[in-house]
Amino acid sequence: MPSSKKITLRDYLLAYLVPTLWAGLIFLLSAQEVLPGFSVSVYDFIFKKAAHMFVYAVLYLLLFRAYQQTSHRSLNTRSYVIPLCIALLYAVVDEFHQGTVPGRHPTLRDIGYDMLGMSTVLLYQLKII
Repeated sequence: MPSSKKITLRDYLLAYLVPTLWAGLIFLLSAQEVLPGFSVSVYDFIFKKAAHMFVYAVLYLLLFRAYQQTSHRSLNTRSYVIPLCIALLYAVVDEFHQGTVPGRHPTLRDIGYDMLGMSTVLLYQLKII
């Protein structure tokens, strides 16, 4: 049941503070020329792609929570789609950002891993997995 409480600018700022800080962490990691990893290439690949999935799964969850806190609507399709689209848009922008960092390059594959992390959370929320 939607709340009748008027949502203030302060409510929005507080709700979106944590997802904004998390996105800032992603930005800082993307700005690194070299990320820590493993010397064995297959382990390095698995670790880095799992990291993509994890950080974007968390970003989606934080955006979902913020959207729920600032929406007068009860849980509906929009509650899932809007945070998912924002997180996906950020993933695309982040890959472009990586393209400006020496030694890094953007890939569509990484956006796919980001989306895989977000989608896994979404499927869990919908009780599909």
